[in-house]
Amino acid sequence: MPGHHPLPPQPPANDLLSRSREPVYLQLATIFRRRIESGEWALAQRIPSLDALSRQFGVARMTMHNALSVLEDEGLIERARGQGTFVKARCRERRPLNLPTSWHQAVAVGERLATQALHESDGEVALPAELGMPCAAARAPAYRFLRRLHTQQGRPFAIGEVFIEAGVFARDPEAFRQGASVPVLDRFPGLQVNAARQRLQIVAAGADSAARLQLPVGAPLAELRRYACVDDVIVYYARIEFPTEYVCLDFDLLDPGGARP
Repeated sequence: MPGHHPLPPQPPANDLLSRSREPVYLQLATIFRRRIESGEWALAQRIPSLDALSRQFGVARMTMHNALSVLEDEGLIERARGQGTFVKARCRERRPLNLPTSWHQAVAVGERLATQALHESDGEVALPAELGMPCAAARAPAYRFLRRLHTQQGRPFAIGEVFIEAGVFARDPEAFRQGASVPVLDRFPGLQVNAARQRLQIVAAGADSAARLQLPVGAPLAELRRYACVDDVIVYYARIEFPTEYVCLDFDLLDPGGARP
């Protein structure tokens, strides 16, 4: 058929499942959750039977039963005795956050977040030896360290670790403890940020981040590292982890400015 491009052959399902250390039933739950999310399994649609899915993926009936039970517990499917299993609800709506690409956008994002203090250093500390990103700026003698949980509309949004230069922190300690740091820095009169940079990469969730963000251990996380300088001295450095579902990179490829705010 002209213009028809057949799909490449897919590897056997059990080969795909064996590549991950995650329990097979959780991998299957992820596959089926994605089918609901994409609309492949539509709302109110009857999905294939337990036996059919078990044969398709080459797994035991109990493994498939456990996978479907995960979706049932999440309220995504329901079983009707003698009739089959049906899609009951769509996955929760994703709430992507366009990654800030300017200092003013970072201020705006920070102002929308609620903050819960988790830990604060007893005294002054030094910056980490490695920042995990290029930075030639000078370091201040001392910083205050804070670890916080940020939430958005009542949902866990991000885990943040931040170092604030000790003198800057002393200007308004409670403001830094109770809110995102970038908006606080932006409000100080006479404090002019002359350099700021950030880097985004994907990492695996550790135990603490997974628990705080309500994710499985090893789930992908977006890790954002960011610093800001005043008079070419680092006054703010942060490492922030948040679920990849919030990541949205939207570019106009003909716009010299790059990312859309």
